[in-house]
Amino acid sequence: MNHDSMKHTHAWRVFWRITAYPKTSILLGLVLIISCAVFIPSLVKDTRSDAFLPDDEPALVYRDQVKEIFGLTDPMVIAVVNEGPQGIFNPHTLGLVEWLTEEIGKLDNVDSDRVTSLATENNITGDGEGMLVEPFWEAVPTRQEQANRIRAAVMDFPLYLGSLVAEDGSGTLIVAEVLDQTRAQSLYQQLLELAGQAPRSDDEQIQVAGEGAVSGYLGSYIDADAQRLNPLAALIITAVLFIAFRTLRGALLPNFVVLATVASALGLMAAAGVSFFVITNGLLPVLIGIAVADSIHIFSQYYEEQVRHPRDSAREIVVRTMVHMWRPITMTTLTTQAGFLGLYLASVMPPMKYFGLFAMVGVGAAWLFSVTVMPAWLSLLKLKSSPAHRPEVTRGTAQVDAFGRVMTVFGKAMLRRPSVVLAVAAMIGAVGIYGATQLELNEARIRVFQKDEPIVLADGTINRVFDGAHYLDILIETPETEDIFKLDNLERIEALQGYLEGLPHVGGSTSVVDYLKQMNRSLNEGRAQAYVLPNDKDLIAQYFLLYSASGDPTDFQEEVDYDYRLANVRVSLDSGKYSDEKIVIEAAQDYIEQTFNATDITANLSGRVNVDYHWIKRLGDTNWGSVGGV
Repeated sequence: MNHDSMKHTHAWRVFWRITAYPKTSILLGLVLIISCAVFIPSLVKDTRSDAFLPDDEPALVYRDQVKEIFGLTDPMVIAVVNEGPQGIFNPHTLGLVEWLTEEIGKLDNVDSDRVTSLATENNITGDGEGMLVEPFWEAVPTRQEQANRIRAAVMDFPLYLGSLVAEDGSGTLIVAEVLDQTRAQSLYQQLLELAGQAPRSDDEQIQVAGEGAVSGYLGSYIDADAQRLNPLAALIITAVLFIAFRTLRGALLPNFVVLATVASALGLMAAAGVSFFVITNGLLPVLIGIAVADSIHIFSQYYEEQVRHPRDSAREIVVRTMVHMWRPITMTTLTTQAGFLGLYLASVMPPMKYFGLFAMVGVGAAWLFSVTVMPAWLSLLKLKSSPAHRPEVTRGTAQVDAFGRVMTVFGKAMLRRPSVVLAVAAMIGAVGIYGATQLELNEARIRVFQKDEPIVLADGTINRVFDGAHYLDILIETPETEDIFKLDNLERIEALQGYLEGLPHVGGSTSVVDYLKQMNRSLNEGRAQAYVLPNDKDLIAQYFLLYSASGDPTDFQEEVDYDYRLANVRVSLDSGKYSDEKIVIEAAQDYIEQTFNATDITANLSGRVNVDYHWIKRLGDTNWGSVGGV
């Protein structure tokens, strides 16, 4: 298209108007950036895996029921380990456990009534007058003989072995229920500070883990990654731009578009009340790379136009550049947005949907600033050629640099052997498709962190020394008040626990059945063979009445509801890998449906392990649909 005909196009008139008031265009661009950026500080991080499931997902519904009824959440788990000859059963370590229990209960985001440790739990024994419920110690022991008696009592209580105390006595747990999971990051940091301030000896270790800790530490990881990754991405892109064009404007002005793109996407995300999810951390480098692409096309054409039309004014060069480039960058913008729109429409996971939606918004912002503010800036600057685009001896043509010559040779080689190129491409595609079919769907959030991180070491210790740090809850429902007391129902729960404890990676389980067994044993002279369920519903009710005479009835609030109609079974796993959880979840679900459920009792899976299983499974199930939609 010659110069005169170009001036009569709609595109020329549009960009001529934009460059007629360049300062106004730049000012409006800055106002738009600031208007979006002011919302960014209000962004809320959400590092929970729950966020990957819709609110009506049954796994979340039952998890929330367990939280509401029994007060169970994703806890912070603090392990106190002493591998000395007495283990934790020495005056100093038991005193440390009590000190930590009291201090943890004072923290703002901890339910002070739901801190569980040896310092809060009761022993259930019997005497000549009946059942005796009392703490393992009234005051912290000062002599080893007293600690030895505590050891004997704890190690004679099967319920606590593995779940609260290591079977070899080398460690014990303090479990703290978290009030607000969205503030888990600050709570985790407080627990680490508390562990550092604790009066521990050289033989004692304090480690913080659990799903609540993982969520909290993941938040700090996101912050650290963002602080490193985003500036590094901008620095690398700036360096590449400078190498490509070897001018300051060619290296710096595209960063203005990047700033506008990121501010628009994140600002509108915050304004819409959408959280900053784990996957959102990858949105920024994606937007940075996409935002700079339009600028590269524009600057390449801009310097070409200077070589071809050296007598034109800066404004004419800019408008001519935009007339040539607006169509290709618009088309690439639309196709890129279509890809992200496909992700938004095909995905059922909120973080993935919002990733697609706001990536689409960011790409649109990059286009808008590239076709308005960018030409406005360039029209204000004096023309300056790029060393990468030098004029040839023949006027109006450009000299190709070394990189251009390499690409020219490469392009000619490809054109001479098109069949070979297509064959190699087909072969690479086939290998890629085969590789995709071999992908294993697996995930363990703890593997996000470096192997030497304190949280990874803590998780490994708890999974090795105790029953495990990963919890599967099972909500048991019966139709009438005190139906849980029916012997048949209790036997079903006992059989369910026995089945689950035989599965791989299941360390143990806890339910009201375990307490009833200990009560029965305590009223039968403490005989080991009496650690069984009582065989009468009325006797079971009497046991709870006897317990309330010397203990607190709320001691069972994590196992049964007030009406004894609902119960919870908490199962501990020593692995958080999806492949391991999958075996347990699917076996448990099959057992519940085929063996456990009856007309007067039903069970539903709940807890963190069940939630993690379903969101990862959903990710695998929807993966190919999302790819097809894109």
